[in-house]
Amino acid sequence: MKSRERVLAAVKHQEPDRVPIDLGGTICTTISATANKKLKEFLNISRVGEIITHPLMDVVLPLEEITSLYQTDCRTVRMKAPTASDADDNAGKVGFSAISLADKPGGHELFDEYGTTWRKAHGYDYAPVKFPLQSATISDLKAYKIFPDPYNKGRIRGLREEAKYLHEHTDYVILADIMCGGPFEQSLWLRGFKEFLMDLLTNQGFAEALMQRITEIDIGMWDSQLSQVGNYVDVVCQGDDLGMQTGLQISPELYRKLIKPCHKKLFSFIHSKTEAKVWMHSCGSISEIIPDLIEVGVDIINPVQTGARGMELRRLKKDFGRDITFWGGGIDVQILPFLTPDEIREHVKEAISIAAPGGGFIFAATHNILPETSGENTNAVFMAAKEFAAY
Repeated sequence: MKSRERVLAAVKHQEPDRVPIDLGGTICTTISATANKKLKEFLNISRVGEIITHPLMDVVLPLEEITSLYQTDCRTVRMKAPTASDADDNAGKVGFSAISLADKPGGHELFDEYGTTWRKAHGYDYAPVKFPLQSATISDLKAYKIFPDPYNKGRIRGLREEAKYLHEHTDYVILADIMCGGPFEQSLWLRGFKEFLMDLLTNQGFAEALMQRITEIDIGMWDSQLSQVGNYVDVVCQGDDLGMQTGLQISPELYRKLIKPCHKKLFSFIHSKTEAKVWMHSCGSISEIIPDLIEVGVDIINPVQTGARGMELRRLKKDFGRDITFWGGGIDVQILPFLTPDEIREHVKEAISIAAPGGGFIFAATHNILPETSGENTNAVFMAAKEFAAY
């Protein structure tokens, strides 16, 4: 089978010739720049030219030599950075999404399109530290001007041509990668974590108004992108982190009352624009609301963080394996740096044996490969995936 046929069969809960494999398909199924460097050293690859797919997370798209070695099945189209104007001298040039921040010192700060300030921490990635709507009222929200324009033409420059080429000239499954925060997580980044979580309990009018505004922007982003690539992509990827290691960040009841309607509106719109499957990323323990995600139109969940409470792969497969596809869960990245290659091989073998029967499984790690991971260990993961992928 070819890659596109293989992945789509798995997503339809059919058993293809082998389990599909993803490394680099999305900004949440790839590898940190540091771990990638270690992997290249292990494989004796000296060529450079990796695409930095998300500078705030310090992650890259591995070189073709690596994705081919591991027989990965995905290729991706990604929205571009906006331009100041269509006549701007920088129009069409590489935007922020490809800027390397790897060499910036700890404490370096930058602003995103919403006005949130992000600060570099731990020498690798960034975290939000200053929130523009932290003290805002509903009146302030209505007057707030620093919202992205989804229809800025710079975002879609060349997208149709890229997607059409991949669709017509390759056999890979084509993903439209995450390019906007979900209504819950983007609200946290705009309002502040403590403030927004309190809003959900004590200031629900503001919380609903903010999430509705973000949902409208997200729909605009997908409208802009899918108008160009909707006929060519096979999977559409959206993120909204709802979980923690021990459970949801909010109660299931609060999710259903305030956030689920936003998800339903967003995913219904995406389904109306394309026949592609809807893929949702949410870190942490989300098993309590998987039935809700299925109900609002999610076809695939990622990253399947098996080390979180209630996210054991065997349980998820038993409870939900007929209704949703698991894109991830192949190896726990939190323990990966501390395993031996032989232990990694056994972990991968077990994950595939649990999740592969009946389809509905794409092999990927439980998030991006961490900087602490040796090249030997990263290689062990994907060589084992190749070894045990066949049905």
